Amino acid sequence: MQSPARAQFSEDGFVVVRGLLDPCDVAFYVEQLRMLSGTATRWTEPNGVNRHPEFWPLIFNEQLLAAIGEIFGDSVRYLPHNDLHVGFSSFSWHRDCVTRRYGVGADWDETEVAYQIARVGIYLQQFNDSQFKIGFVRGSHRTGRFAPEKQRRVTRRTGATANVLAGLSGFDFLGNDAEWVAPHPGDCVIFDPRILHTGSRFHGQKYSIFLAYGIENQHFHNHWHYYLRLRTDLGYSPVPPALADELRKATLLADEPSDTLTIDHAWIPSPTFVSVARRFK
Repeated sequence: MQSPARAQFSEDGFVVVRGLLDPCDVAFYVEQLRMLSGTATRWTEPNGVNRHPEFWPLIFNEQLLAAIGEIFGDSVRYLPHNDLHVGFSSFSWHRDCVTRRYGVGADWDETEVAYQIARVGIYLQQFNDSQFKIGFVRGSHRTGRFAPEKQRRVTRRTGATANVLAGLSGFDFLGNDAEWVAPHPGDCVIFDPRILHTGSRFHGQKYSIFLAYGIENQHFHNHWHYYLRLRTDLGYSPVPPALADELRKATLLADEPSDTLTIDHAWIPSPTFVSVARRFK
């Protein structure tokens, strides 16, 4: 029998864990992010967790690992897709996976091995101050979950034109097709990278930390290879030796994927997209 968390993750594509970090830890990580970001009002650092040892304890957080283990079972490994964010919220509905066109490409093919990857967003700001929410299209991480009419509607309302209009107007075109989660300091959201999601507008400052985990299989290696070698615009690098030693001790270390991997239909952003995205970051 599936655990409640595993069943919810499989059905909905996301699970919320309240109070992952206590107030002292929240204050510590906010201060670390403030020092790193300096005077910038909008700042991100892809691979930031791996680069800064002060964030490494989050990777080994027992409550977080227990939640991931409840979803995936034994043999979970750390997937080095990690980020630090200050004052940043995504400007469009998107997916974090490798093949982002719904139902097309390796991420959507589970005939040989299951797709068992989770992104983890940890939030540190006060909701009453920021009013920040993260939105999901429940079930959009799996094919065959929607009637064709709903799938066409969701695709149309999360496409490039709709995203631009939503970004300019602040209007939510998805309406009842979207579900919004309001995180409080220390809360985290665990989600399938294939799910459509976005962040809302917010007031004041916002702080978040992103990690990833999964079962080491072809999907896992594709994901790591994609961010390490194909998304050169993000600047990811191999796991530092000192962190690799700590991961090995905790049985969280995975083998780095082959640099000869090929992935059909991998989403590679255009130079224009990269330029626009950097303005938001």
